Amino acid sequence: MTDTVAPLAPKVPLPVGSIGTRASGWWGAWFLVISEASIFAYLLFSYFYFSVQPSAGWPPQLPSFIYSGPQTAIILIGCVTATLANRAVDRDAFAATLLWLGGTILLCSGFIALQFIDWSDKPFAFASSTYSSEYFVITGAHLAHVAVGWIMFVMLLIWTLMGYFGPIRHIPITVGMLYWYFLAALWVAIFFVLNITPYFFR
Repeated sequence: MTDTVAPLAPKVPLPVGSIGTRASGWWGAWFLVISEASIFAYLLFSYFYFSVQPSAGWPPQLPSFIYSGPQTAIILIGCVTATLANRAVDRDAFAATLLWLGGTILLCSGFIALQFIDWSDKPFAFASSTYSSEYFVITGAHLAHVAVGWIMFVMLLIWTLMGYFGPIRHIPITVGMLYWYFLAALWVAIFFVLNITPYFFR
């Protein structure tokens, strides 16, 4: 009497990632956004606190829009490209997903480059005054978050090339889009505080 062994079923790899808003990463991203937004709320509060103190020259000169204007345009356009990347992967459009992710990375790189150029063009250094310290801390904190976004979208592009995402499971790209919205909302607030409000009180 011989025992017969059934052939092994073909091994199918498990799907990568959770689906939609049931993913823990989705809710983790929201808690990250809320906690980081509170940090910037404190930073902007400190800016206004020092601005009303009886000290001369706040700011030392009226801000220019030479770099901050293009930065604002870039980060808002990035909202569009990040959204289009999320919609493309939802339609299973592989090439379009790569295109829009790559476009977001290029825009992020442009924003970072403009920030460094803006810093180098400033007539004050980090420790020149209370204003300069506030300026560099606020914009530097935002730039650090943009750099994290750049790394995030580079990884999303690599994972897309590796075939990790599809029309059902692509929550990391959705989280990337949410994070970019967060960066844009922060920048709009920073742009208004640092570049617009000084014209109100001169």
